Amino acid sequence: WRNYRYTYYRLIEKVDTEIGKIIDQINSLGLRENTIIIFTSDNGYHRMASANQQLRGAKGDIYEGGIKVPMLVNWPKKVKPRRSEVAVTGLDVFPTFMNLAKVDDYKGELDGASMTALFQYDNKSLKERPLFWHLASCFKHGTCSVIRKGDYKLIQFLADGKLELYDLKSDPKESNNLAHDKTEITNQLLTELVEWRKSNNVALPPNAVMDF
Repeated sequence: WRNYRYTYYRLIEKVDTEIGKIIDQINSLGLRENTIIIFTSDNGYHRMASANQQLRGAKGDIYEGGIKVPMLVNWPKKVKPRRSEVAVTGLDVFPTFMNLAKVDDYKGELDGASMTALFQYDNKSLKERPLFWHLASCFKHGTCSVIRKGDYKLIQFLADGKLELYDLKSDPKESNNLAHDKTEITNQLLTELVEWRKSNNVALPPNAVMDF
């Protein structure tokens, strides 16, 4: 375990060092104020190498410890330094670049949304859009689909149809399942989740008990 963690920590240090070199080069070329830097992760922490006592789950889980990661956006004089609670995803990066490049004649459909409205202040309209996840793997907790809208997050486990609803604002550790207490919200989110699967032709795994 010590050797594993030592290797992991050295890799993190290496990433930090190399990113520092890139930024130093940008500075030396006089390009820093014309360069946006976006840094994030593809999933939450790895149980074998680190720990997160604030959130439930880890890498491979659909709980917040597995999917909620920091995203750093840095651009001198263009992005106001602060912490934002507005939920964004990796899908938003490309539309952001398109917006910054003033590409407004793109005919394709983009899944994400530009984050430029968040550069100087929190735009609440981004917070209200639904975000979706779909896991077809039986690894860890098994196959499931997820919708987050506002502070509420609904998980539908596909093998048995079980539902879990969490209020992420008051319960960030996802310890209190509200699916049976807040049935109106549960049903509303479930309807949107099923409609998302239908409209996107999301393939259900063989063990799913539902048709859509």
